[in-house]
Amino acid sequence: MTPEFSEYQPLPLIPADFPRVTEQGAVGGAVTKFIARNIDGKYLVGDTHSEHRERYVACCSLVSDLMAYCKKKQAQDAAWTPSALHKRVTEGLKNSPELELTPAEFQWVMRELSTAMDWQISEGDMP
Repeated sequence: MTPEFSEYQPLPLIPADFPRVTEQGAVGGAVTKFIARNIDGKYLVGDTHSEHRERYVACCSLVSDLMAYCKKKQAQDAAWTPSALHKRVTEGLKNSPELELTPAEFQWVMRELSTAMDWQISEGDMP
C-alpha cells in the first residue's frame, strides 16, 4: 500500500537530519556485545537503506496527515492557535503506541510539522 500525501512530499534523497536506527538491542554481561543481523553474508547493526527509506516515507506520510488535521482544525475554529495545535499533536503522538516512532523520529516529525505549518515554536516547547 502506497501512502497518500497532500502538500508534504518525501524528498528523493533522505535528508541528513532524518534519524537512523543504529541500535537494535543490548546484551548484558562483562564482555562488550552487540546484536547484529546477518543479511546476505554481512553482519549489520541498525537498519538497511531500504528500511531507513521506508521509515522516512512513513514519517513523511505522518507529517502530511498531521498537516491536514491541523489545517482542518484551524478552519473549523480560529481559537486553535499554533501553540494549542502543537500541544495537542504532541500529546496525541505520545499516546499512540501503534505508531512505533523512535524518540528521534518523533522529534523529527514534530520539527517538520512545525516548519511546514510555519509555526514559531521555541526549541523548549519541542518534544
